[in-house]
This record gives sequence, C-alpha cells and structure tokens, in this order.
Amino acid sequence: MAFLDKINDFAKTATEKTNNAIEITKLSAKVESEQRNLNDIIRKIGEYYVAKIDSGEVLDEEVMKIFEGVSDKRKAIAEMRAEIESLKTPKTSPEIPKAEDSVKFCPFCGKQLDVSAKFCLNCGKQQP
Repeated sequence: MAFLDKINDFAKTATEKTNNAIEITKLSAKVESEQRNLNDIIRKIGEYYVAKIDSGEVLDEEVMKIFEGVSDKRKAIAEMRAEIESLKTPKTSPEIPKAEDSVKFCPFCGKQLDVSAKFCLNCGKQQP
C-alpha cells in the first residue's frame, strides 16, 4: 500500500504543479495585457502634453527639458526625410552634346569631320 500511496502523492504533486503552471501562464498573460494598457495610457499622457507644447504652451522646466529631446528627434527625422527625398529625385545628368555640336562637314568634299578638325581627312583641305 505504501507504494500506491507514493504514486498517488506523486500524481497529486504533478497535477498541482501542472495547475500552477497553467495559472502562472494565465496570470502572466494578464500582466502583459495590463502592461500594454498602462503603456497606452502613458503614451496618451505624453501625446497630450506634447500637443500642449506644440500649441505654444510653456510647461514646467523639467517637462520642457524633456521636450527638447522630442524637438531634437523631430529635427533629425525631418533631415532624414529630406535626404530620402533628395535620393529619390534623379540628379540631372550632364548634357550630352548634340551630334551637330560635335561634328561638321567638309565644305569641299562633304565628308563628316570632328568639329575640332583643322584639315579634312578625306580631301586634305584646310577647314575654315
């Protein structure tokens, strides 16, 4: 009988530990949910005060010092967005010279020449 009592005690202990683990998991999930709710409330408080400062209201010195961080982050974000826009905007490529600007034709034989040619490579005549 002692053996069966030990098995029974072991089963009770195992069941109790399993029930505790389930309860811990449920409570942990509730804690996480409440923490998210708390964070949402804190975020709303922050948004409220940022809106007040944005509208020109001056709050106590400590809050205004904290708000400097908000201003710095906003400035950094604006600069990065401007940089993104400048990277999106295609740069103007150097103007490619038109064919008529880089070539000419010999007035004596009609051969196409480079605009800087002094003599025609075909007829040998000096170019005007």
